[in-house]
This record gives sequence, structure tokens and C-alpha cells, in this order.
Amino acid sequence: MDAAELRRVIVRHRHVAPMLSVLLAATDARVTITDLDGTAILDRTAGTAPADAPSERHPITVEGRTMGWVEGPRPAGAVAAVLSYACARESDKRALAREALDRYRELSLIYDLSETIGATLEVDAVAAVAVSEAGRLPSGGDGFIVLRDGPDRDRLDGGILGAVLEGDAEIVNDVGSDPRATATERGLASLVAAPLKVRDERIGVIGTSSTTPIEFRASDLKVLTAIASLAAPTLAQARVHEAALQEAAVGTT
Repeated sequence: MDAAELRRVIVRHRHVAPMLSVLLAATDARVTITDLDGTAILDRTAGTAPADAPSERHPITVEGRTMGWVEGPRPAGAVAAVLSYACARESDKRALAREALDRYRELSLIYDLSETIGATLEVDAVAAVAVSEAGRLPSGGDGFIVLRDGPDRDRLDGGILGAVLEGDAEIVNDVGSDPRATATERGLASLVAAPLKVRDERIGVIGTSSTTPIEFRASDLKVLTAIASLAAPTLAQARVHEAALQEAAVGTT
């Protein structure tokens, strides 16, 4: 929640704003509510309490972070507590809405991707579709895929991608500070990558990277992992199909 959202909750929220008015009407306190920069959001000077009454300063907090301040006599603490609760509830609702939207996008992606990938049995074509989808993560970036038997397989020899190939999907938002990074990987600022697994075999790595800093999130990792789970078995089938075609071609010569 930023300063603009805090102002909206205090001034225009259909539940919080009336509740705050009732709370302030029940006291004669002179109360000022500001954001972190000290900009006044609400300045109630109409109270009948003495102007020189002892003043307190209480934070408005959301998830342990201070979002603003309530200043005034003793009731300021109660006002801050109410606003902290209201803002936390609003933040939770927004988080749930974002999660629902991310889940919808993920399911839509899985449906579209399974339909597109299933339409071809060529390794390059399947890889191209997977790379295209990896480049559409919510946070941005460019998709890539490195196969263990592909032309860029040396990128999987150690480094972050090598660790992902043998381990789990990862987000690395500061590649330069990761001691595992190879010289090639240090040309990137941020990356998120997932192994391509078919049963017990690991055939490569799919990921999204950026040469400028990006704050990849858990939602990006979830989408990328979904892409990997769909692309890996199809890539394996495509490899078998292409090998069979090559054998058939040799047999006819």
C-alpha cells in the first residue's frame, strides 16, 4: 500500500471514511493524519480540546511497515489502531484479488499452451512456443530455453542454470551478486529459471531473463514452472519422433 492508496482508504473508502468520521465525532481531539512524507491527509482542527493539550504520535502500520502517522491527544492511538486494521484488511483483499487474477491467467496460459504445443512434434517448434510463453511473464523479461543436447548446452555446465538443471526452479533477482554465476550469466541482471523434467530425466532449463533489473516474483515462478511441466514431455516426444523420422530416412537410402 502506497501513499495514494492510504489517502483513498482514509478519505474515500465507503466503509472506512464514514467509520473514521464517527470515531472523530465522538471526541473533541484535534487530530492530524499524514503519510510518511508528512503530507496531511486529514487535518481535524475543529475539536474543542485545548490547542496546547499533550500530543501523541502513533504509526499506521500494514504488515509491519509504517504507512503514515496519526498525531494528536490521547485518542490518536485509537484512530491509528483502527486505520491500521482497516488498511490491513484492504491490503488483504487486494492481495486475494491479485492471487485470483494470477490463478486465472495461469489456467488460461496452461490451456492455450497445451493446445498450441500439442499441435506440433518438432523440437524447434515446441521450444519456440515455450520460449514465447516464457517471455510473457507478469514481470516481463525475455524467454529462453537451453536443452541438454542442444547447441547451447555448454551454458548448463555449472553456473546458475547448471544448478537449476540439477535442482529446483529459482528466482535470482541480482545475478551479479550470486557466486554461482558464470561470466556469461553475469551479463544478465535478473533471471527466473526452471528445470525441464521428464520422469527422472532432466533434459534442459527454461527461463526468463533481463539485462536490466527486474523483481521477479513467486507468481512468475509459478507460471514458468507450469510452462516447464507442459513443454518438457512434449519436447521429449518430439525428440523421439524426430529420431524415428531420421532412422526411417536412413533406412530408405
